[in-house]
Amino acid sequence: MVRVRLAFLLGALVAGCAGGASSPAGPNVASIGSAGSVSANPSETSGTSEDSGETTVVSDPSEGDSSGPGEPGSSSGEPESTSTTADPSSAEVSSDGGDDSSPPPDCPNLATCNNAEVIGMVSGDEGSPMLEASGADATWLTFQVTEDNDSVLGEGLSFTATLTSPPGVDFDLFVYRGAVGGPSGCNGVMDSSRSAGANDVVHATWGEAAVANGVDDRAWVAVEIVPKGEVCGDGSEWTLTIDGDS
Repeated sequence: MVRVRLAFLLGALVAGCAGGASSPAGPNVASIGSAGSVSANPSETSGTSEDSGETTVVSDPSEGDSSGPGEPGSSSGEPESTSTTADPSSAEVSSDGGDDSSPPPDCPNLATCNNAEVIGMVSGDEGSPMLEASGADATWLTFQVTEDNDSVLGEGLSFTATLTSPPGVDFDLFVYRGAVGGPSGCNGVMDSSRSAGANDVVHATWGEAAVANGVDDRAWVAVEIVPKGEVCGDGSEWTLTIDGDS
């Protein structure tokens, strides 16, 4: 009887020890899956199975990528803006595609060839009085050279224009001979004198040679007088003389 109780007590003791080894899992007790991975606490990032040696990484929700859909590393997820400030000193100023930095001329020629002042006419192949004009500003003048010799012997037409500048001021002389029988000298054959001295001289000749051609070779001549460098004088006057058949 004693042996039976002792065996019974020993069996109960063994059974009690085996039953106390297990306890229900609480909410903070990690569970082990079939692959041996640990997925208990979200703050834990990895676990290792003692059986298979495999490791499963579980992301921590508290950690996140600071970069958004914009530029990498941007905390707001929006692309960084870039502003550019123009330097007003580097701006280019243009007008009509030209350079407006130079000042306007001091003495612009307000007259034109088409409204040139008529100063008379001289004969290009016979003696005639000289023409003379004077002024202090840039201007346009015009005169006619006539053909008056009706001889069968030919004689060309000619004239000499002389511009005399006043002391301290230098004017230049531009002469345009128009077409034979034409209405003006504008856009005609040009000759000029731009000497640095007091006198500028232009001589022109055209028309018949040794034999008469039977054509009236008279022509209009336009003259432009311009101060050198378009710098105004002190009001002193230039003088222009036209000598025909010279």
